[in-house]
Amino acid sequence: MTQPPTPDAPTVLLVDDEAALADSLALWLERRYRVRVAYSGREALQTFDESVDLVFLDHNLPGLSGESVLEELSRRVDPSSFAVVMLSAAPGDELADLPVDAVLTKPVTKRDVFDAADRFVGDAPEAKLD
Repeated sequence: MTQPPTPDAPTVLLVDDEAALADSLALWLERRYRVRVAYSGREALQTFDESVDLVFLDHNLPGLSGESVLEELSRRVDPSSFAVVMLSAAPGDELADLPVDAVLTKPVTKRDVFDAADRFVGDAPEAKLD
């Protein structure tokens, strides 16, 4: 049985209006990280605080876009205090000018998600990927 993450494990915020995807990502990541989920840009802004280490952010959110969320978060806290992985159905080249740490093209795999998380907030104990 996998142990839950420790209280000092990195915190990951998942932001996607596709609830099934956000919930799947949360299930994958909660074995290694403390996870929060937001299903809209506005909810992301309410959920985010300085304890968040990594944000997986959908680019194409209805209402408040992922890009707008990123701009607002960067005004609130030092952008170097957290990493951002943008999720998009569009090819990564279209998002090349955004100030994000990485872009994952949907559909994402479990390996893609863990590789990105480990790259930016690694040092979490290994968890089985299947």
